[in-house]
Amino acid sequence: MAVNKKNHLGIDHPLVAIADMDKAAADFERLGFFINPRHHHPWGTDNHLLMFPENFIELISVYDHSKLDMTNEKGFAFGRFIQNSIERKEGISLVALHSEDARADHKMLEERQVENQGIVDFRRVAHRPDGSEEEAVVSLVMLINSQEPAISNFFCHQHRPDLVWVKDWMTHPNGANAITMVSYVAENPADFYSRFTGIYGEQAVSIDNDRLVAKTDRGDFEVLSPERAKVRFAGVEIPCDEHQYPSGIAIRVTTDSIDQAKGYLEANQVEYILTEEGGLRIAPHYAGNTIIEIYP
Repeated sequence: MAVNKKNHLGIDHPLVAIADMDKAAADFERLGFFINPRHHHPWGTDNHLLMFPENFIELISVYDHSKLDMTNEKGFAFGRFIQNSIERKEGISLVALHSEDARADHKMLEERQVENQGIVDFRRVAHRPDGSEEEAVVSLVMLINSQEPAISNFFCHQHRPDLVWVKDWMTHPNGANAITMVSYVAENPADFYSRFTGIYGEQAVSIDNDRLVAKTDRGDFEVLSPERAKVRFAGVEIPCDEHQYPSGIAIRVTTDSIDQAKGYLEANQVEYILTEEGGLRIAPHYAGNTIIEIYP
């Protein structure tokens, strides 16, 4: 089964779920990311987006607990899922996949018998850099893993992408320009083979030495065994314990200038590990319980 070239469902945005939004925004700003205005969802969560030309990082928290149990027609409550994620472990809660036709993609999932919780359509106020406001319309297709909710996804179809991918929000002091990998840790990475092949097809997914890799047109996913994760992320702590497996643990981004990224981190007294491949590895306590890697 080949990867769908027209609508590749690549990494659109990992959601880093945190209890204290103000602290998380300040922490990521200290790493050299430009933080866009805060937005609010109708189900009680709010966010800041760290935008790149093809994908972004979403910092998400809860602003109104009274709205968390708003559900779609299949009974799925997005806000409650985020709150449960925060209570379980701060950090990567799920990863959105880029969609340009939510309903066609939902039909594909049904044909492939991939577990899903249906479509969520919603509107929110979008704040422009000049202070004006417009209405953003978004359709989501929920792919919550009922057995292992920490490795969950949703398709995200922005009907007004111009309200999200705003040029003024894409210039970062650390030079960051794209997400190229999201990493998980799991006792047995092979357990997630059928999940990723259901979305991307067998040609896009491989397993080797306790590591599963799913390649997309907007970055790769990797699922590592605990032992492999410790080697892979040498020098920093893994942001979960054995009782929290599986979990999302790391986001890798690329930069226009590794020297620019180094200089910004050093100016802000952020410690980092210089990797053998010439990248920078930043411990999770600096970034919402998520390891951040910056590579040339």
